[in-house]
Amino acid sequence: MYAVSISLVLALLFSPFIALAQSQEYELIKTDRSETFVFPYSAANRDLDDPLIYNYDSPKGPSWILSIANNLTYAADESAKTIIRIKEPAPSEKFIEIAMYGGDAMKFWIAVNLPGTGYARLYSNDVNGWSTESAISISHAATAGLSITDGKRIIIDRFDMDGFNVGSVSVYGKDETTSPANAHAGDIRFDILFGSFEDSPLYLIPAIATGGIGGIIAILLIVKRRKPSD
Repeated sequence: MYAVSISLVLALLFSPFIALAQSQEYELIKTDRSETFVFPYSAANRDLDDPLIYNYDSPKGPSWILSIANNLTYAADESAKTIIRIKEPAPSEKFIEIAMYGGDAMKFWIAVNLPGTGYARLYSNDVNGWSTESAISISHAATAGLSITDGKRIIIDRFDMDGFNVGSVSVYGKDETTSPANAHAGDIRFDILFGSFEDSPLYLIPAIATGGIGGIIAILLIVKRRKPSD
């Protein structure tokens, strides 16, 4: 529901002109302040050395909000998983890593890699960590750092990454090429909003992650009130 909500906000708030393109690997939608792409389930069956990668034409930042809607049908295996890496453009070593497991447990964890400190997990939940019914939301602001929700609540709040500009998103699931398939149907949708939080309604979007349709209505009302009267 939240992925649909964000798509609606994009259409209503940012641009009446949406360019739609499709390649062999994924669907793509772009506007002036948003970008959406959808990876097929086969992305989760790629291995660590051959992920499916989406490179943004230009880095998105320092303020942005990324929504991830995981609609995959996983294999009947508790170890079936999808790994998502959100990376800064090279030569930066910074990345944010998200793991979303299938099975009954639906394990979920988040890690970061930072220069000087290296790789570290920030959050882990081994029981009902995520849900197909709600998108997770990842946001970064120059003055507020990194915040992440699991679709229902904030699990990481204002973590300082000393800035972060999104350059690419990569997805894989296998640790080795011989590992069993992780998914056999569905897709993963990525919606990013970017721009100045102070100069646009963009800074209100995190409400969608916990407020759903109510968040959309509130945003539209606020925007309407801000318009100068005729």
